[in-house]
Amino acid sequence: MTSQPHDTATVYRGPDMDARITATHGAVVCSLAGALHADNEDHLRHVLARSLARSSALLAVDTSAVDLFTASALNVVLTARGQAGRNGVPLVMVAPSRRVQRVLRISDADLVLPVYPTHERAVRHQRRSPAV
Repeated sequence: MTSQPHDTATVYRGPDMDARITATHGAVVCSLAGALHADNEDHLRHVLARSLARSSALLAVDTSAVDLFTASALNVVLTARGQAGRNGVPLVMVAPSRRVQRVLRISDADLVLPVYPTHERAVRHQRRSPAV
């Protein structure tokens, strides 16, 4: 996971995955690590909901340390993006691992889900657009 300056951090550990939620650069970053799949999608859903509850400006989902990303995980992220949009909070992906990039590309999700290589670029998205 990418290290960033932060105000507060919360760590969640679940089956095959870990998550760290930090407030940084005016955004909330949810850094995910491990395997994201059908068996832990409820945990992922919970982590993203907690992240969204802390964010009023931007929710950046960092998947740089994700080594398995299945269609069920993508569905959870896209559902969270819809909820975030209804709340007026942009949800973007940050630094997706190669495996995450592949799923985003194959599913064409990268056409509807903003993807940024760094946290700094994601924060620029926030300044450019109040909601996605």
